[in-house]
Amino acid sequence: MTTKARSQFKFSSIRTRLIVFLLLMLLPVLSAIYWFVDRENTRYTDETINSYLDIGADVFDFSREEHKNTLLTISNALTRDWGFRNAFGASDAQTITDAAQTLLVRSFGAADVMIITDMSGRIIVDTSEPGLEALPPAWVDMINSAASTGDGVADDILTLNDIPYQMTVIPLFLPTPVAWIIAGFPLDDDFANSIKSSTASEVSIVKYLHQADGAPVQKQVIASTLSAADAANLAHGLDAGIYSETQRITMTDADYGTLVRSLTGRTEQGEEIVAVIQRSYEENQANLAALRDRLFDFSLAVVVLSLLAVIVLARGFTRPVLRLASRVQRIEGGDYSSALPQEQVWGRDEVAGLADSIDNMASGLAEKEKVRDLLGKVVSREIADELLNSRIELGGEEKVVSVLFADIRGFTALSEQQSPSQTLAMLNTCLESICSAIEAHGGVVDKFTGDAVMALFGAPIGHQDDAMRAARALLAVQDAMAGVNQQLRSDVGNEQPGLQLRLGAGLHTGLVVAGNMGSRNRMNYTVIGDAVNLASRLEGLTRHYNVHNVISEASRRALGEQAQTFAWRELDLVRVKGKQEPVRIYELVGRRDQLDAQTLAELTRFEEVLTLYRSRQWDAALGILRALSEANPLTLYELYSARISELRDTVSADWDGVYVFSSK
Repeated sequence: MTTKARSQFKFSSIRTRLIVFLLLMLLPVLSAIYWFVDRENTRYTDETINSYLDIGADVFDFSREEHKNTLLTISNALTRDWGFRNAFGASDAQTITDAAQTLLVRSFGAADVMIITDMSGRIIVDTSEPGLEALPPAWVDMINSAASTGDGVADDILTLNDIPYQMTVIPLFLPTPVAWIIAGFPLDDDFANSIKSSTASEVSIVKYLHQADGAPVQKQVIASTLSAADAANLAHGLDAGIYSETQRITMTDADYGTLVRSLTGRTEQGEEIVAVIQRSYEENQANLAALRDRLFDFSLAVVVLSLLAVIVLARGFTRPVLRLASRVQRIEGGDYSSALPQEQVWGRDEVAGLADSIDNMASGLAEKEKVRDLLGKVVSREIADELLNSRIELGGEEKVVSVLFADIRGFTALSEQQSPSQTLAMLNTCLESICSAIEAHGGVVDKFTGDAVMALFGAPIGHQDDAMRAARALLAVQDAMAGVNQQLRSDVGNEQPGLQLRLGAGLHTGLVVAGNMGSRNRMNYTVIGDAVNLASRLEGLTRHYNVHNVISEASRRALGEQAQTFAWRELDLVRVKGKQEPVRIYELVGRRDQLDAQTLAELTRFEEVLTLYRSRQWDAALGILRALSEANPLTLYELYSARISELRDTVSADWDGVYVFSSK
């Protein structure tokens, strides 16, 4: 991904982050509102269903009470009927039965059965089918309860032919109590439907059979407005232990709120009759679902409108930011020119202020780059960066640095063949080649002194392998000079085949002081110290030994184990002018893996010469030197031959093998 693409992606993601931030704010709020409304509606639905159930139970009780009052009215009417009283006094069973039947018909369904007994409970008249042979114990209990009251009236729910009946009993006075008149109506499907028509609730009459051993209660739906399947669901889902709280039972079409009212206490046989009032949640749930849908639509509309607003707002923000990004990218690429038309940001807000700041920054960077370019033409870029990025003040710090001096020789002869301008151009070509080789290996060109170059490895920026960088740079400089000579021969022609430039280089590693030196108004970043002076002296020794380079033992030691990758020729043990301690010096011949066996053997033979020379075995040393000179006549071999001839008769007994230079 390109820089521009990455930038556009990042800035485009601002829009995404704004959208995500909006959603993170809206969704919890809308979810909380949705949850609260849903909870309140559910609570309201439960309260509404509960109120409906309470109303249904109250209507059930009221209807049952009204029916009881009607039964009392009918029974009282029968006791006041003159014909019925005469028939009862005459013990006319047929007339008594006809009177009872007539009264039931005239009640228009308010009473369904009538039973007349004597005071002992013997049945005289029974309109039920099939009739009772004798009153069950529960019936006798109701009569006894009536006898114990002041008005002789009692009521109860009794089972007749497996159907619960609401029964009332009153006495017949002639003028003393002579009989009991029992009237009742069934709590059957008709009664349940009558309650449903008034309350819109489902009504069921259920018989509980409690087991004596603690087994689950058996439930039988006796009468109900429900379908057969829902009646079975009711019997299955009804909790016989809950009376005052609303139960939720699942039917075939919906869930129903269910309220249980006990009509009779538990008998000795464990039987109990209860009334069950039910109301469906479906109607309220439909209203709740409609409200949920509208609330969801409202929430969706809020989210969509908010997203549109955020997108518009984000685009209004990201567009100028993207323009600024484009401007910054051009500045990053080094283009400090004025903003392009498509990069202009108008307005008075913070973004416009940022655009002005970027323009000012670009102007400042352009000025700084001009200074950097100008300074980079005077000193190396590393030194220029050090001067620009640090506090400029006089002073320095101690550093271990490898100092390389490289001197170009042969321009005097060259100037005789070319004009001064051509000679200067060739000099610049040589210096550019040398500088490129040095900088390619991490070196820093400190200064030019005529046709010589001073380079640093380790200042102002240090590396762990500065000594290795310096050694490789020295070989690269030698290769660069070979290329320059080839170009020189091509430019000058073949008239002067011996015309060429030579390189003399000195390399030493040691402690120096690096920093800004000069005056407060004019200063230069450089290094000073004894190590610099010694490197310069070593460069001068290349003329004496007629070699391309002279390297101190300190630089070779700084290479560590990596020194074995190079081939070395030890030149001498010398004491240069201005130094008291002798310095062992070497010539870096090249990379060992790039030299032939003959050259490596020659280097080994010369090591033997130095060993013999320092042990004063003059004749043996001269013998090897003659053999070396015949194979490869080097100035170095001639120098040592002449030195042996001079020393063999004049050397003192305390001679240490050090050669002393009295001049630079």
